[in-house]
Amino acid sequence: MNIALLTDTWHPFTNGVITHIEVLAEGLRSLGHQVLILASDPHTKHHYVDHEGVLHCPGFTLKRIYGYGIAFPFSFERLKILKAFNPDVIHIHNEFGMGTFGMLASRKLKLPMVYTLHTAYDDYLHYLAPKPFIPITKALSHGYVRLLANYSSITTGPSEKAAAYLKATKVTTPFYYIPNSVDLQRFDTNNIEPGIRQKIRHQYNIPDGHLTAIFVGRLGKEKSVETLLDLWKSSIQTNAPFCLMIVGDGPERDHLEQITMDAGIAHQIIFTGKIPYENMPQYYAAADVFVSASLTEMMSISLLEAQAMGLPVLQRLDQQSRNQVIDHVNGFVYSNAAEFEAHLKAFGQLSSLEWHDWQTRCRNHVARQGAEDLANHLLELYRQACGTK
Repeated sequence: MNIALLTDTWHPFTNGVITHIEVLAEGLRSLGHQVLILASDPHTKHHYVDHEGVLHCPGFTLKRIYGYGIAFPFSFERLKILKAFNPDVIHIHNEFGMGTFGMLASRKLKLPMVYTLHTAYDDYLHYLAPKPFIPITKALSHGYVRLLANYSSITTGPSEKAAAYLKATKVTTPFYYIPNSVDLQRFDTNNIEPGIRQKIRHQYNIPDGHLTAIFVGRLGKEKSVETLLDLWKSSIQTNAPFCLMIVGDGPERDHLEQITMDAGIAHQIIFTGKIPYENMPQYYAAADVFVSASLTEMMSISLLEAQAMGLPVLQRLDQQSRNQVIDHVNGFVYSNAAEFEAHLKAFGQLSSLEWHDWQTRCRNHVARQGAEDLANHLLELYRQACGTK
């Protein structure tokens, strides 16, 4: 099949949508299919296809949303390039400019469209509008999602949260649960050079023997890193042999660093800033446990990457994502500071053999969530969609 994947977010940014598309494209190509990625690029004035098969589409920058780009919603040149690719199906991964273009191109070329919802936008409206305008912005965003989803042949999402969001926006198109995937070749402990773990730990002055928890993600309000720090402050003694490595950057970083200083826990908390994606396996290898307090994730790809690297997970209870972490299998779900403390301290007391067992279980838990697994899931839906148009 020839498959067009459309997105408004692309490199040099790093986020779950970009990673999902890259893993999907890798899986589709490895199975013998042709893929054209269409991505917005506010830094180009002309459409062009790069050496990785990505069509860069002119657009503009959204300063309120991390400087992401949004493509202009229609272009005859873009449509001409897409038509020459001769796609069998159009698969949109963002709403905005590329989502609108995908819908218009689908109609013009008489092609089926598949729509994956990656984000429950109600949790991100503060980036789009001042507080007094949140209600009307919410209504408008629901209407736009409903328009795209009800036009699509099929909708997909990586969690119950996606299904609930689409239901709340009164979408009637069939929904299919497709779990996110992870690049199992990149995130493989066998590819970590000896000494890397100690090198990174020494770089950040992590004492030998200290249990190191890691959070990876954008430092925005929606990620609840402040909640994670509050949990740490109220449950971990300041002289305990634990530290927390926070990998990522964002608008909340200065505020979060100030919290650690005011709470007297700055010596236990490490802010690494943004780390190049190709170096992320090394940072997971330097840690012992992945922790998160976020309730906005559909299915965190960093959570999957951590497990692929053998890290158990401590995840705050989220009823709509409760099947992603199974107690005693790939980690634990916690509801309060006491549970967070108990689980973290239990990990700190594990023997080498017990750690090995945990690492094996975590890797096995995501072993069927690789690139080809994702591609096969979606190929079945692509074929189904092609039968409906």
